This record gives sequence, structure tokens and C-alpha cells, in this order.
Amino acid sequence: MSSETERRFREDLLEWGEQNLRDYPWREPDRTLYEVFVAEFFLTQTPADNVAAVYTGFLERFPTLDEIREASEDELVEEIEPLGFQNMRAKALKQIASADDPIPTDPDSLVELPRVGRYVANATSCFAQGDRLPVLDRNVERVYRRVFRDEWPETETEQLDFTKRMVPDEARSYNLALLDFGSLVCRTEPMCSQCFANEYCVYYRELSDET
Repeated sequence: MSSETERRFREDLLEWGEQNLRDYPWREPDRTLYEVFVAEFFLTQTPADNVAAVYTGFLERFPTLDEIREASEDELVEEIEPLGFQNMRAKALKQIASADDPIPTDPDSLVELPRVGRYVANATSCFAQGDRLPVLDRNVERVYRRVFRDEWPETETEQLDFTKRMVPDEARSYNLALLDFGSLVCRTEPMCSQCFANEYCVYYRELSDET
């Protein structure tokens, strides 16, 4: 797969995102680091529409870490119960708030927080601050694995290196588009006929050869 194809994919994806990004409250451009972190923390293993149903209410009740610090775990559970994993999430939020520190701006510090993985750390830093970082979840991996097929590495370290190379300066717009493209078009059952990449996607070419 040539660097020209990588360039074309970036440009096509950004153009697709201009018309097709989903509208969620945590994606508003003036959201604070804390507000973006809350969303990304809740989005782990949880559909975005489920998070949207509780997100605004949660922030109204707990607008900063100070309110979480003062609340009981039961109060947190009451607010986030519809998301599932509520006891685990409430306990982790209490642990994060108990440190009496703000949410870190550095992704390597974020990943040290309880129940925060590399995806949440990178997504928070990218979407809140515009940091040029990759976001790699199952949807993103599926897109890259299909479009670039033979070039997609097997080890997690090499995959992160690949995704770092792919992220352009417009990291926030690119990563949001990549997440939504994987959810809406390059799904488990892909909508290849509606895909901008079907001219150069290896998966689509192999699929066409079979038929």
C-alpha cells in the first residue's frame, strides 16, 4: 500500500466527516478536558446513544471533580446506572477524584488513572486539546485492517505506530470521522457500495474478485 493511498484515505475521510459526523454533546468544541474525559470514560464498552442519555444530567449534577469527590458512590451509581458497569465506574471516579488533582492534560498521565486505558487517554487529549494522537478501538482497527489489509500489523505496538503515522495535523476532525465511519459505513456488515474507499480498499477488491 503506497503513501499516496494513505494520503488519499486521509483526505477522503476528512471530506466524509465534514458531511457525516454524528452530533453528540461531548463533541461541542468548547467542552472542557473534564467534560470530554467523562464522556470517553463512559463510552468504554457502551454505545454512544446510551451515554448521550445520561451525559448532560451527570454533568449538571457533577460539573467538576469537586462534586464527585464530595458525593457518595451510591449517588454516582444512581446517575450512571443505565450505562452498566455502574459500581465499577463509580468506584473508579471516586478514586480519581480523591487524588485532589485536576484531570491530567498529558495522555501518559491520564492512562495511569483507574480504569483508564490508552484509548480513553488518547481520545481525551485529542478531542479536548487537539493533540495529534491516534485513537484505536475495534471499529478503527476494522477500518484499517480492511482498507490497508496486508499493511496492517499484528502486534499492538506496531498497530499504534501505524495509526500514529496515519493521523494528520487535523487530528480531532480525522479521529472523529474515523470513529463514525467505522460505526456507520465500515461496520461488521459493511456498506461497501456507499464507501468512498472502495476504489482502493483491499478488502473490497478481494470481495469483488470473489464475486
